[in-house]
Amino acid sequence: MTRNEEMKGLLERVDFKLSGGFKGLLYLFVAVGVVGFIVGTMSGHPHFAWQALLVNTIFFASISFGGLLFSIMWTVTDAKWSRPMKRIAEGAFAFMPVAVILFFVLFFGADYFFEWVDHEKVIHSKAGWLDMGFFVKRNIVMMALLLIGAWIYLKNTLRPDIGLAKKLTGFGNAFADKFTKGFSSVEEEQEKSFHKGHYIAPIFAFLIALVITLIAFDWMSSIDQEWFSTMYGVQYLAASLIGGMCFINLTTGWARSKYGLEDYVTTVRFHDMGKFIFAFCLLWTYMCFSQVLVIWYGNIPEETPFLILRMQSHEWSWLFWLLTVMMFLVPFFGLLSRTVCNSVWGTRILATEILMGLWLEKYFLIVPSIQENMVAAGAAGHGAHGAAHGPLGLPGWQYNIYDFALTLGVGGAFLLCFFWFMQRVPALPISDRNFFKDPNAHH
Repeated sequence: MTRNEEMKGLLERVDFKLSGGFKGLLYLFVAVGVVGFIVGTMSGHPHFAWQALLVNTIFFASISFGGLLFSIMWTVTDAKWSRPMKRIAEGAFAFMPVAVILFFVLFFGADYFFEWVDHEKVIHSKAGWLDMGFFVKRNIVMMALLLIGAWIYLKNTLRPDIGLAKKLTGFGNAFADKFTKGFSSVEEEQEKSFHKGHYIAPIFAFLIALVITLIAFDWMSSIDQEWFSTMYGVQYLAASLIGGMCFINLTTGWARSKYGLEDYVTTVRFHDMGKFIFAFCLLWTYMCFSQVLVIWYGNIPEETPFLILRMQSHEWSWLFWLLTVMMFLVPFFGLLSRTVCNSVWGTRILATEILMGLWLEKYFLIVPSIQENMVAAGAAGHGAHGAAHGPLGLPGWQYNIYDFALTLGVGGAFLLCFFWFMQRVPALPISDRNFFKDPNAHH
């Protein structure tokens, strides 16, 4: 069998088509999210719906960022082991246009997050940055640059694959055809893509780093405007990389089983993915510890309330320790084992657990600050079920139907975007000469 015949067979076999039932279920999830959000904003506690939308938008956007960041890193380093997962990593970013729309929606709920929306309450030294007009403008500009940069990067990396797929099978659709205008030969396009990628990828990586930092500072850190942390953006970046690799791991495992890709995605590759998750969980833990350490040895009292609320309060300290277990202890002792990393199901189980921890982390970073602002404004009221406030006057953990509905809705939109993308481009980098059967496939 020639290589072209092999690639043609893969294209015909690996199509990422959704069954009617599963596709309908995802649309149902989106409908539940939309209805839940509308009902929530019209209820007596609209802040529940708005904070649920914020938590889930930031969480799923982080997975989207993480996926594309891995594609960029693999392009820059010319990593050969990662070739079968590269398109899945890029597919995660298909959610980003929807995430941008959700961030625009969140502009209208700013009153429920930021006390600085009232110009009389903004800290004087931050008044230039925490201005609603400037906030909206800089986010629009950065999001627009992000989408433009993503289009340039993806066009470069997808173009040779789409061109070869057209040649082998007549592959084509309205979306894919936009990438192949003026297409020459496959060999020439592949060579151009390789060289251009090494210039485009680092520039785009820098742009993504700026956007991630902006989101971390604007949409999470500024909820508590007295909180200072120069490492907040790096923590969100580390969490994005963890989430991206966990998603790649889970999706690759599913595709490997469904499409018979054992010769291309071996247990050795799952071992590599497991070690990536292990490494970035350690980086995330280090970022969290570093924030505490700097505040302690620098004796910075104005920064301690943010940590005391989350680490020592009756309302939230239990979640801090739960996250320590889920995001550090379980990944550390689980993925330290070669046996677990070499197990497809072992890494997927841990990836699922870590994704749950990442969602809780976003809730943990966002909701306590929102509650503090509401208590300060005298508007917090009672908990979701009428429970009295804790010692600090905060409701504490208030998981409710809106959190559940919005998680389903935004998660369903994320998966629909991913599968939409994967159905319209070659699911594997077939034009890449480094895409080959793993020599360890039968070991």
